[in-house]
Parts: sequence; C-alpha cells; structure tokens
Amino acid sequence: MTQVKICGLTNIEDVQVAVDEGVEFLGFILYEKSPRYVTTARVARIMSFLRGYDVPRIPVCIGVFVNPSVDEVEQALAHTGLQAAQVHKATPDVIREMRTRTLGSLYPAVQPRTASEIVPYTALDDEAGVYPTAFYLPQLMVDAYHPDLAGGTGKQADLELAAEIAASVPRLMLAGGLTADNVATTIRAAQPWAVDVSSGVEASPGKKDHEKVRAFIRAVRAVDKEIAL
Repeated sequence: MTQVKICGLTNIEDVQVAVDEGVEFLGFILYEKSPRYVTTARVARIMSFLRGYDVPRIPVCIGVFVNPSVDEVEQALAHTGLQAAQVHKATPDVIREMRTRTLGSLYPAVQPRTASEIVPYTALDDEAGVYPTAFYLPQLMVDAYHPDLAGGTGKQADLELAAEIAASVPRLMLAGGLTADNVATTIRAAQPWAVDVSSGVEASPGKKDHEKVRAFIRAVRAVDKEIAL
C-alpha cells in the first residue's frame, strides 16, 4: 500500500480531515521563509490536540526543515512532540550526525537531477556505526529539481528518474506537483513507497481544500487496488 503524507499543515481543522481519512504521515513546515510556515508553539498545540483525539491511529507527525543545525532539529522535536524530521539542503555529513542525535527519527529530502546525486545519502545505510532511519519512515524523499527553492514549487518530479531511484531505495517518498488527477499515473510509473502532497490539495498556501484532500487519498487507494489485482 502506498503511504500518504499531507504536508504544509497549519491548523487543527485540516489536520482532523487528514487523520480521519487515514493518512500515514502529517507534515509541518518549520521554515520561516515558507508560505506554509508554522511556529513550534502552534505545532505543539496541534500535537496536544492529537494526543487526545479519539481515533484508531494517529499518523506519524513530521517537522520539515531547510538547512537546519543539528541542535535546531533536536530542540524542535523535543519542544513540539513531533516524532520525526524531514531535512532539506543538508549534507550527508550533517544527516549522519542528525540521525545519531535523533535515534534514526530523520530522513533527507533531495532534489536530484541524476540518480547518482542520491548515492552519498543512501550510502549512509551501509556505513558502520551510522544510526539507521526508523523502519516506519522513508529512507529518502525525492522532490522536483529547482535551482533555488527547497520544495513546494508545484513542479512535477521526473518520473523516469524517480522510478530509477525507487528501484534502489525501497522506502522512497516522492513529492512534486502531485494532485488527485496525476497521483495514479505517478504511482504506476515510479512505484514509490509513499507520496507527499501539499500545494496540490490547497485552497490557498497553508489552508487545505478538504475535498481535494479526500479526492487525493481516494485516488491513491484506488490505484493501489488496481495494481494489486
């Protein structure tokens, strides 16, 4: 089954819809330059709400960071109660240290132009003494290439490249311009372990369109059933 992450969440109402629809991951952007930025204080309030929300399962809640320090990630997770971090624009050396400090509750996000660009990150899994990424998290997230922006561009990822990477990364999360209209094609072509959507289910930056969220999840579940036949 393809895992689903709804990212760029900023409020309890949108979180409730995603949880009620059974998604596996929720994403909160802790990067001040993003139009979907949310403060650690607000995330902590949302996490407090989720701890008391009466549903069978709460998704894994992930903080999204861009070129952060190791201390920034560690402190943000501790303050908010988030369970994991998605880190953009960090070198493999920094990812190595972050994985150790967070006991594996962290994975890198990259915007590659070629499959060889992911090798320094995936090679960490073969290094002795490197803390492994938690089994319930992606090993790597791949987003559409952009020379300046870290994500959220609405541009689709290269599906041929994504399929090549997915063949060597069992738990690949794929992002980039996904919508209810194109996610089935994306899953068929690239066969990622998980898909990540933000702008494709929005009414405006930071505010989700609830019907778009539901339609996206229905599209993912439908193509999973099709592939399983």
